Amino acid sequence: MEPLAPLPTEPLTRSTRDQILNAALATATTHGISRLSVGDVAKAAGLSRQTLYRHFTSKDDLIAAVVVQETSTLIEHVIRAASGFDNPQDSLEAGFLAALIALREHPLLDQLVRTEPDALIPLLTTGGGPVMSQVRGVVELVILMGQPEIDSGHLGRTADLLTRLLISYAVSAPDDSPEVIANFVASSLTPVLEVQP
Repeated sequence: MEPLAPLPTEPLTRSTRDQILNAALATATTHGISRLSVGDVAKAAGLSRQTLYRHFTSKDDLIAAVVVQETSTLIEHVIRAASGFDNPQDSLEAGFLAALIALREHPLLDQLVRTEPDALIPLLTTGGGPVMSQVRGVVELVILMGQPEIDSGHLGRTADLLTRLLISYAVSAPDDSPEVIANFVASSLTPVLEVQP
């Protein structure tokens, strides 16, 4: 007797992963993270649970991947906004403004701030996780665009300060408009960037 042929499996492609992440984002935006189920995400993606589990080992793994994807999209947006300025203050202001607006308009972030702040804070801050390191990396890049000669220690400390400000504003939006905040932060920190320790 010949062995049974293996059952065909669904291809594990990048587009399948993106399909799952997009479905998870939409589902989490509607229901929140605590009520997010892998079954609902699989159904929204039009895939089987088994296919989803081939890409993500758990609900936490899936949520982390959505957060990283959304942070990456934000980073690309901020870098585009901060590019092309000769003046370091203008570059910093444009990048900070783009980040503030994107954070205020992000539907999942808005949902979590309103309904699940306890779930949001660990995603953004715990142990310098992926969000902290990704945001810090882009902040360093924006600073370097305007101050390529900055000392690495000074760069790290300033990037850390700006990263913490952005995450704080993401969790609790300031009363002033993003334009006012971005202008204030850029005008306040540009002189600090120019002072080398």
